[in-house]
Amino acid sequence: MSQEVPQQEAPVRPRVSVVIVAYQCEAALRRCLTALDASDARENIEVLVVDAGSRDGCPSVDIDFPAIQMLRLPRNFGRTRARNIGMRTAQSDLIFFLDPYAEVQPNTVVTLASALEADDAVTACAPRLQDPSGAVRPNAFALPTPRQLAEAAMRGTPLPRVEPRDGLAEAVDEEAMMVRKSFLAGMNYLDEKRFSEHWSLLEVCWQIRNAGKHTQVLDQTCAVVYPRPPLGPDEALYAADRISGAAAFVGKHLGFGAGISFRIKCFFSALSSLKFGLAFSVLSGSKLDPTQ
Repeated sequence: MSQEVPQQEAPVRPRVSVVIVAYQCEAALRRCLTALDASDARENIEVLVVDAGSRDGCPSVDIDFPAIQMLRLPRNFGRTRARNIGMRTAQSDLIFFLDPYAEVQPNTVVTLASALEADDAVTACAPRLQDPSGAVRPNAFALPTPRQLAEAAMRGTPLPRVEPRDGLAEAVDEEAMMVRKSFLAGMNYLDEKRFSEHWSLLEVCWQIRNAGKHTQVLDQTCAVVYPRPPLGPDEALYAADRISGAAAFVGKHLGFGAGISFRIKCFFSALSSLKFGLAFSVLSGSKLDPTQ
């Protein structure tokens, strides 16, 4: 008689995959992971930390947080490539991009997931944000005009905020945003060639609106966002990367000539501010990830 072979149960996929890109932010990352570990239904949440070549303790935080998966990169290629690596590793169709400087409430992840599962027309959703004092930090905005994008890119300031209509927004900030992986896969994931550190999720918001889908902001849950430390000597490179990505966004959606005009205007703006190094970087199209 042949013996009956016991059937193995198929592994249970996580409900949500959280993707965090970390770079030189050990204290913030630990705070972020501690909050995630207190999440409702934590056993159904996959947490992937993509370390972008940090030289502090970030690459070894998995010693104290064994439930996470750590992906270590040799250097900082920017958030876009790091997010793609985390996303391709993720097992869930719901990808929660979370900034290491953000701290979620226990119900944040499951509430966002429920919103996406309840309505196929909603492709992305985000919690409302607040600062450590408890003050609300508006995170919804309209898809920007070239002038608005140029000002934000040159100064490193947020795009003009708008109040969501019926909870829906054209775009939301990058600190905490959950998106369907199937939609991102249809875009061939995030655009690494155009965006290195900045604006890749703005492009996702544009694609969502273009597809006739929605981005929702949920007031019933929130994430606390802590201030980032100064960039120091890397400030000029990050500014050049913001401008390069913004010019690529404008060129993609308004035409090649509009992208060139955007870059030239930013070049002269940097010159008039006596930021000669930035002006040269803008003209040469410097990015955080020079391999793209």
